[in-house]
Amino acid sequence: MIGPLASDELATLIAGGEDSFTEFKGPQVNNSGLAKELCAFSNAAGGRVLIGVEDDGSIVGAEGWGEERVMNIARTLINPPIVPAYQRIVWQRDKPIVIVAAEQGAEKPYAVGGGEGRRYFMRVGSTSRDASRDELVRLTQASGAVAGDLRPVIGATVEDLDDSLLAARFAGRRTIRWDELTKAQRREILVNGEMLNPTTFEPTVAGLLCYGLAPQQQLAHAAVNCVSYRGTAPEQELLDRAEIGGRIDEQIEDSAAFVERNLRSASTVSGLTREEAPRPSHESLREVIANAVAHRHYGIAGPTQVRVYANRFEVVNPGELPNGVTPAAMRVGVSVRRNQFLVQHLQSLGLVDAVGRGFVLLLEEAAELGLPEPDIATPEGFVVVTLFLGDGET
Repeated sequence: MIGPLASDELATLIAGGEDSFTEFKGPQVNNSGLAKELCAFSNAAGGRVLIGVEDDGSIVGAEGWGEERVMNIARTLINPPIVPAYQRIVWQRDKPIVIVAAEQGAEKPYAVGGGEGRRYFMRVGSTSRDASRDELVRLTQASGAVAGDLRPVIGATVEDLDDSLLAARFAGRRTIRWDELTKAQRREILVNGEMLNPTTFEPTVAGLLCYGLAPQQQLAHAAVNCVSYRGTAPEQELLDRAEIGGRIDEQIEDSAAFVERNLRSASTVSGLTREEAPRPSHESLREVIANAVAHRHYGIAGPTQVRVYANRFEVVNPGELPNGVTPAAMRVGVSVRRNQFLVQHLQSLGLVDAVGRGFVLLLEEAAELGLPEPDIATPEGFVVVTLFLGDGET
């Protein structure tokens, strides 16, 4: 962890000049310039930006560089956002130096900007430059080392967690009597339990989604957008829609209920008897939704989408499959957990298959019912899982 500097340590750092871990900037640097340096350090091993120090080491001061401005840059210009450390040291009377420290990131690769203008930067020696294609691939692969659901939720606090749920979580532990613990003791337990980030003490994505009072107040995109259409294409009449939030288990149950009330089975008439065509079970519908919210990339803005058509049911997730997984691998039972905490939590509630056989079970059920085989597609930037309904005359 990059800690604060004493005055003598700062003097030594300036005397040593710029290197792989240190960047000098005059007060004229703009917001994008600082974002570039912080992005590069986050994609590397971390480092400090000293604002108020010119390239030659001369001290000119850091007028206009308050903490709020720095934090706003880190939150709005860097994707995913980071939480740098801010320190201000007054040097030679009226010449303050602002030190902004970025740790090595846990959610690489980091970028500045979004959309087509997004740029990825690397720290190479004393220079920050655009990442090459090969470097970007390596950064993406390295991001699998830390689960995305353990990222801190910027702006959230421990007060955003439901104390009654936390008490119930530890109720079976003889060594933990939640109601008798001090705030510091509770914080330590939540950090060790990966519900709070150990550096910022903000709730993790997993902590907020599993135990939050109102998770979407801080994670607006961590929700499920449900729609139902009359026909087989989105251009046809919209029958129902719902924006489903809450904790992750509530999202799963409420989304499955939406699908159940909107799923229309085809039927055939034989004499005086109407026979309903086969359709996926409630357990299968819930399994698809549960796997979507458990394995999605929460660093990407945009909700999980559930679409109900006359002949099929689709779940669309933003982002790609976890590193190394392909649709073909999923068909034979290969499973890689992007969000270990979320998966374990949902397993404990019985909402996902405990051994990662979710898609295999869907294939087996479809074969038994005589339904078309479920499909997995990976259009650029998304994962789409489709379950089909039986044929017949409606």
